[in-house]
Amino acid sequence: MTLLEAHGLRVELPRGWSGRVFKRPAGGATLHAGDFELPLDDGEFGDQSTAVMPPGATFVALTEYRPGAGLEPGQGLFSSRRVPTTLDPTSLSARGMAHPRPGQAGRQEFFTTAGRPFCLYVVVSGARTERRRQLATLAIVLRSLRINS
Repeated sequence: MTLLEAHGLRVELPRGWSGRVFKRPAGGATLHAGDFELPLDDGEFGDQSTAVMPPGATFVALTEYRPGAGLEPGQGLFSSRRVPTTLDPTSLSARGMAHPRPGQAGRQEFFTTAGRPFCLYVVVSGARTERRRQLATLAIVLRSLRINS
């Protein structure tokens, strides 16, 4: 296991996963993790990472939003108070992706925890038959996630 901890986020990554936690000026914290080598410089939703995903790979981005301009933690889109830890493989689709690509499916989940609003963005590549395995490993990663205020 590899431990990543920064900006109030803490997560344990399984062997073979890579990841990083970063924060841009005037932005919130972002966590990227995947079971392949991730590019070092990438946008909040991993456009470069998802562009180089091999078949059968899993990518996750956890991006914090900044309150203001109508965004209130715990309200509207961010009203859920639980960190999603299990995802239904049938809930993944090309429509759930920030940048749709052939052979990939994704999902976005919005929530607030520790007073902080987040979007969890998951992308898997490869055969539909692999999704249960991919999401089972991702669930282990998400259950290890800790978010502090």
